[in-house]
Amino acid sequence: MAAASVTPPGSLDLLQPGFSKTLLGTKLEAKYLCSACRNVLRRPFQAQCGHRYCSFCLTSILSSGPQNCAACVHEGIYEEGISILESSSAFPDNAARREVESLPAICPNDGCTWKGTLKEYESCHEGLCPFLLTECPACKGLVRLGEKERHAEQECPERNLNCQHCQEPCGHADLEAHHEVCPKFPLTCEGCGKKKIPREKFHDHVRTCGKCQVPCRFHSVGCPEMMEAEELLEHEAHQLREHLALVLSSLLEAQTLPGGQNQVGPQLLQRCQTLEQKTATFENIVCVLNREVERVAVTAEACSRQHRLDQDKIEALSNKVQQLERSIGLKDLAMADLEQKVLELEASTYDGVFIWKISDFARKRQEAVAGRTPAIFSPGVVSELPTYPAAFLYTCVPCPSGHME
Repeated sequence: MAAASVTPPGSLDLLQPGFSKTLLGTKLEAKYLCSACRNVLRRPFQAQCGHRYCSFCLTSILSSGPQNCAACVHEGIYEEGISILESSSAFPDNAARREVESLPAICPNDGCTWKGTLKEYESCHEGLCPFLLTECPACKGLVRLGEKERHAEQECPERNLNCQHCQEPCGHADLEAHHEVCPKFPLTCEGCGKKKIPREKFHDHVRTCGKCQVPCRFHSVGCPEMMEAEELLEHEAHQLREHLALVLSSLLEAQTLPGGQNQVGPQLLQRCQTLEQKTATFENIVCVLNREVERVAVTAEACSRQHRLDQDKIEALSNKVQQLERSIGLKDLAMADLEQKVLELEASTYDGVFIWKISDFARKRQEAVAGRTPAIFSPGVVSELPTYPAAFLYTCVPCPSGHME
């Protein structure tokens, strides 16, 4: 059979894995299952090993190149060179596709009674079922597809709408707050009972409405009466004597204030002059402080630059100290080597006579008793030139008496 490309002409159904097994109204046979997703085959492809895959699943598997067939490995029938998934050897299995599409199907969505074949489900019902649960993009709740439009217009708490009074756009959650300031929101006059007065015109209505409760014009001097606007003139006519008495009392009280009314103006003028003087003083202080702040800022910047320079210098000196320490260490090793050679040369003889002086013998004997250094080697000895050098070995061994010899 001729090989075909693993990606047939583009289609929305190629972007989906296999059908859910709950779609089938009959007992499902294993040959109708995808070897990858284990769902019912959608646009089946057959590999050269014989296993079938959904077009979507096979494309996903081969996205990183040829792969071993996982189904062959799982079933223990893996064959080298055969159980390989690659686009050049996979081909559309049209026979299996016809068998799958003719299987009876039922809609898995709760409440839906649709029945038909798998092909009819894919072409006419999948994604269009009115009982399909979808996510509302606004409130993120799950809504049936058939109720999505009504939910968006009437039920969604995050839906956008226009104020029915001023037609301004507003979110449903903010609608009540908008009504509190909406200029077209209808209000009711408590005095005359008139309804549907726009908020922007309500103030004008209150001023002209004769039934609204208003305070007496003499309330600032002590009259506590509240009355309808149309009764205001009558009230002032009947209470003229009381109003005059309140006005007189207010004037007398003002005249009895300390210093009298005539001193209020000069006192205020003097107070203003004092405040102006204080303001001028504070302005001078602020100018001085600003200059001081600028000076401190310049000093801080200079200190910061010097600090960076010092840090660089410290780092350079630290590197130099490390180099010197390494150099000193190498020289110490060389000096120790030279000292050892000098000691060996001093102890060497070439006339056949060798006198071996063991320095710090007591300490070395204790180390031998403890077992740390039981043997001591002498420097090289040469009886005459030219000949091979020799060395003596001194070993401390225990005597029967317990002493070391």
